[in-house]
Amino acid sequence: DIMITITQEQAKAIRRKQADLSLNIEQTAKAIGITYITYKRIIKGDYSTKQSVYDKVMKWFMAGY
Repeated sequence: DIMITITQEQAKAIRRKQADLSLNIEQTAKAIGITYITYKRIIKGDYSTKQSVYDKVMKWFMAGY
């Protein structure tokens, strides 16, 4: 499996969108379709994850933009 890193900058933008939508961590993870634990790791930045998780996060992030 190819791993993709979610950068600090991406993590910051993801956290900003979460705040803009007034969602908590659990709500955001559910909206993305990943676990609470994975989401908490993602928003710290510098996190390597599977392509499938990365794709879900980016799909959620890009929605509405």
